[in-house]
Formats: sequence, structure tokens, C-alpha cells
Amino acid sequence: MSEFNNNQYVYTGEAESLRGYISKVFVNMSIGLFITAAVAFLGYLSVYSGGLMYQILASFPQAVFIFVIAELGIALAMGMGLTKFSTTTCRILFFVYSALTGLTFSSLFLVYTGATIFGAFAFTSVMFICCAIIGHTTNVDLTKFSGLLFGALIALVVSTIISMFIPVLRESLFLTYIGIILFLVLTAFDMQRIKSYYYNVGAGTIKENLAIYGAFQLYLDFINLFLKVLRILGSRSSRN
Repeated sequence: MSEFNNNQYVYTGEAESLRGYISKVFVNMSIGLFITAAVAFLGYLSVYSGGLMYQILASFPQAVFIFVIAELGIALAMGMGLTKFSTTTCRILFFVYSALTGLTFSSLFLVYTGATIFGAFAFTSVMFICCAIIGHTTNVDLTKFSGLLFGALIALVVSTIISMFIPVLRESLFLTYIGIILFLVLTAFDMQRIKSYYYNVGAGTIKENLAIYGAFQLYLDFINLFLKVLRILGSRSSRN
């Protein structure tokens, strides 16, 4: 008995191995999200109580930009070191990135209510899971749209930067909705790419590293979706 997957027949035993590989990806992604949430909440408590985080931001507000630059450096290092790093190193880099993201997210609790943040997380989770399932089960080859998706992502980043200097664009939610659509598609795309890692890469360290990198890609999709949804829900709450 076999099942159809990636335009080829895969025996049940291999399908079970694929499920194990994908489970490994989602476990790592979930740990990353947990680290981000825990660090963000602890950072908020520190800021609120005048603790270490408050003292750092009060005396050196540019610390947030350093966190962001460090995140970018880790992301680049992970991408370039997949064939060089050990799996443990890749995992540590991912979790350090998650912690740094948590530090930058500490301020979210000062801007949005707990109910809004929880609602955004729940809504994002539902959308993310649905698109991940679509990416896992569809027979449509989404990889052929990689160039288009990458171009759309660059265009969104550039448009977001430009909107910071144009009040009308900054206050509009148009780019936010476009961003949600884009990251939903990217979630399905990355899910299919993770399956491609499993089928096309031989066993060994590189395959395990790609599982960590796949978790990192899905983590980024989720985080970006969450921020977009949070902005919409927060904007609606401020109008009520």
C-alpha cells in the first residue's frame, strides 16, 4: 500500500518517516515560539517593575536595534552554515534568535492589551495550521512560484520602510492585509519545501540541519503573521 506524494509513490514506512521528520520540525518551531513568548513576558515584567530590562532600555534605547541586527546576523549565519555547523549549533542559533525576538517583543505588552495579544495569537495559529496543512497535502508544486514570492516579499519590505515616512501609508492597513496574504502563502510554500528537504537530501547532519532551518522558516512565517494580525486587532480595539 502506498500514498501519492511529491509526484512519486511513497511506501507507508517512508510516509511514517516523513511524519516523524515533520514532527521534529514542528517540535523545534514550538520550542522557539515558547522561548519567544516566555522571554517577551519576562522582559515586560522587568520593564514594568523597573528591573534590568528597564534599566538597559532607559540608559541605552538603541539596544533594540542591536537586538534586531543580531537577529539578522544569526539568520544569515544559519543560512550559510547549514553544511558546516553541527545540528546542535543550528539549534542553539535558532533558540538564541527566538530569545532575541522575545526581547524585542517585550514592548508589545506596553502597546496592546493581553486580550488583544492572546486573540492575535489564537487567530494566527488557526490560519497558520490551515496553510501548513494545505502545503503538506497539496499536489500543486508551489516551488515554481519561489521567484514570485521572493519578489513580493522584497516589495513588501521596501513598501513597509517607505510607509514609515508617509503618514497616509503608515496609518493604512492595506500593506498589513497584503502581508497576511503573502505570509499565508509562504507558510504553505515553506511546508512543501520541508517535504522536499526530506525527499531530496541524503541522511546525515545536513538533513537534520535542514529540519532546524525548516522550523526556523515556519517560525518566521508565524511571527510575521502574528504581528500583522496583532496590528489589525489592535487598530480595531483602539477605535472601539
